Amino acid sequence: MANSNAPVRASGGGRKRKTDMKHQSSISRIAPPPELIDENAVRLWKSQSKILIERGTFEPEDAPLLLAYCNSFSYMITADLKITDWAADDGGMVVATSDGSIKKSPYVAARNDAIAQLSRLGSLLGLDPLTRLRMLGASNSDDDGNEDDDFSEF
Repeated sequence: MANSNAPVRASGGGRKRKTDMKHQSSISRIAPPPELIDENAVRLWKSQSKILIERGTFEPEDAPLLLAYCNSFSYMITADLKITDWAADDGGMVVATSDGSIKKSPYVAARNDAIAQLSRLGSLLGLDPLTRLRMLGASNSDDDGNEDDDFSEF
């Protein structure tokens, strides 16, 4: 008679693939390209390229994605500064229109666009937590088997 307290196995369950093979980038360092728009973008390039190379997930062909990621970060910072500059005529969350009414500042939309770009590009590069977990192997646990390993064959 079957044990009614036995765990129920979920469909798709089974052994996870081992991801012990550590990939190594073909480069050990990459200089910031001249297309970076400002010092914020250059600093981000230096820090993120180092992280990606150390993880073994960055190759020279990824450089355009990282370039766009760093510039998007800089655009976001620039928009943030404009939005928080309440003293400027075009600063703040809202701006006055020609008829005297107010509307959302165009810098708010620019900031939102930059954040959307950061999110998409960061995901492609493995710079967001969920993608990083997938890329680096969520199955890197101490569990080398599954629940069926405890059962012997009949």
